[in-house]
Amino acid sequence: MTDSQLHYFTKVAEFIGRVIGPDYEVALHDISDRDGAIVALANGHISGRTIGTPVSDRLKEIIDSHIYEEEDFILHEYGLSPAGKVLCSSSMFIKDVAGELIGVMCINFDDSRYRELSQKVFNLCHPDALVDTNFRFDETKVPLKISGPSSRLKTVPDGSAHDIITAELKARNLNPENMSVNSRLRLIAELDSKGVFLIKGAVKEASAIFGCSQATMYRQLSKAKEL
Repeated sequence: MTDSQLHYFTKVAEFIGRVIGPDYEVALHDISDRDGAIVALANGHISGRTIGTPVSDRLKEIIDSHIYEEEDFILHEYGLSPAGKVLCSSSMFIKDVAGELIGVMCINFDDSRYRELSQKVFNLCHPDALVDTNFRFDETKVPLKISGPSSRLKTVPDGSAHDIITAELKARNLNPENMSVNSRLRLIAELDSKGVFLIKGAVKEASAIFGCSQATMYRQLSKAKEL
């Protein structure tokens, strides 16, 4: 980024962090820097990161896919903080007039306080047994704990993404070349729920299997999360 751009987006990050409060981390990455380091940070206590922390493996994979050439942002990806809290992450791509990526602004939401509060409210209204039966957070639906302050995700399932995806297709007797859009989205949603897309390079492997670009696979993954 130029000095003027850096100054502008630094103020934007600070403003957003102050407005939306301490449960939201706002991190500005300068992609013109070799490591994509964080240059502005609000509420860094959420992830434990600091100014100068390099871009995470997950964000690097997104950048390397060049999805920013077709999309302006990615919404609602889930991971765990070093403290084991679920974070909902969204990333906005900052591009120059030529469309080249110069920065990424990430917002990570920690909703643990709200889930704890809602649990207490239910406990006031219902017997504990009913709450335990009908209002339990499913920890199997989120990835394993991040190692270190860089928000780097560990893989959940054993084996390679390619082997897991092809095994799922074979088990369902599906041919990726003639699947309908809805059928593909349902399969992607199932794979995502099992943590397959947390494996490094999974999006690239999936795009090769389904015969589409990585940008298209990211769009379909985003749509599958809404099913």
